[in-house]
Amino acid sequence: MRFSGSKLPNWILRIKESSTNGKWQEVISHYHEMRKAGVQTVDVSVFPPVLKAWSFLSHRHGKSLHACLIKQGFDSFTSTGNSIMGFYIRCGDFDIAVDVFNSMRRSRDSVSWNILIHGHLDNGALVAGLWWFTNARVAGFEPNISTLVLVIRACRGLGTKHDGLTLHGYVIKSGFWAISSVQNSLLSMYVDADMECARKLFDEMHEKDVISWSVMIGGYLQWEEPQVGLQIFRTMLLVPGIEPDGVVMASVLKACASSTDVCSGRLVHGLVIHRGFDCDLFVENSLIDMYSKCKDAGSAFKVFNEISQRNNVSWNSMLSGFVLNENYSEAQSLISSMSKEGAETDEVTLVNILQICKYFVQPFHCKSIHCMMIRRGSEANELVLTELKRSKWAHGVAIRQGFASEVTVGTAVVDMYSKCGEICGLKKGLRSTPLEKYSNLECHDCCIWYEWSRS
Repeated sequence: MRFSGSKLPNWILRIKESSTNGKWQEVISHYHEMRKAGVQTVDVSVFPPVLKAWSFLSHRHGKSLHACLIKQGFDSFTSTGNSIMGFYIRCGDFDIAVDVFNSMRRSRDSVSWNILIHGHLDNGALVAGLWWFTNARVAGFEPNISTLVLVIRACRGLGTKHDGLTLHGYVIKSGFWAISSVQNSLLSMYVDADMECARKLFDEMHEKDVISWSVMIGGYLQWEEPQVGLQIFRTMLLVPGIEPDGVVMASVLKACASSTDVCSGRLVHGLVIHRGFDCDLFVENSLIDMYSKCKDAGSAFKVFNEISQRNNVSWNSMLSGFVLNENYSEAQSLISSMSKEGAETDEVTLVNILQICKYFVQPFHCKSIHCMMIRRGSEANELVLTELKRSKWAHGVAIRQGFASEVTVGTAVVDMYSKCGEICGLKKGLRSTPLEKYSNLECHDCCIWYEWSRS
């Protein structure tokens, strides 16, 4: 029994509907119903959703369907070939996807090229993706907007400024310049490479959206010019129709923190409340960090207490704030609260605990930390009252939890041993942060060997 495209049975329509809704198991169920009914369709549009469903559910069955399509001659259709190629890309079989692409010499279209370029770039194969993009242009095929955005991001990720400039010229000549997503991608690329060029591009943009402003604010933060970032934000607030989002607010708060501009920080805090971002956990955590770095731990703690559902970042930001401002008793109380509420312990928590241990002289404090670490599944051998032995215990915890090789933890451990005058422990701390862990030797020299020489 064969049906033409104009007389598609209901279950074929259901295949497409289920695919549109992402219900892949339903797609396969409907397809099996069609096969059990002995129906053969000449409408090749039924195969793309089935192949897509198999890419999520069973690679083996998808490959079997590919074999059937070859046997029936449906693979010669461009839409089917593109779907087969997309199936293998989603499965991670790029070599087979390229083989399918090469077999479509006479039937490939711009969609074929876009699938291959997009697939490589989306899976992190940036060099290969750019190579295919160049070949597509040579062959006279144009990328779609989403692929072009990925190509620009690839240039940004690889740091290839020359390719970025060439791509910028291509964008202008091809008429893609007026598209905001393309403009913002180019802007992000220039922010990483040359802030002066980024600012020139930004000023030339006739229609800037909130992403454009956010990229520029973040860019000045990246280039350690937070005050300029704040100026950009002030200008943004004067533009009609542009409303800052949570990402912008968090970036501005970071700028206030970097420049220790608590006055601007308080103004931004007021804006956060006025715009309703005080329920945004990302923004609230940024407020804690801002007040802490501006030496106002009291305001930071007030924000912390107003958070209804805290995450690890909330706890660690507040703990870091207390340590930064040398409020060690408050830090100890916060650690106890973390233990009671079951907050997770991570590298940042341990770094702060190691810093706190240098200043505690009462056994109660160390016992509280000990209890917290036991509840996290760590086992301390012996907890004694001297500063040195508490440091050794905390170092042991870091080793058991696998954090000792991290540069921040290692630096804190070395700093503790050096202040205690314990050379043997200091050597162990240095051995736990091996040089091969660092791609930048200056980082190791400054953070680790400085502590050694200072002792």
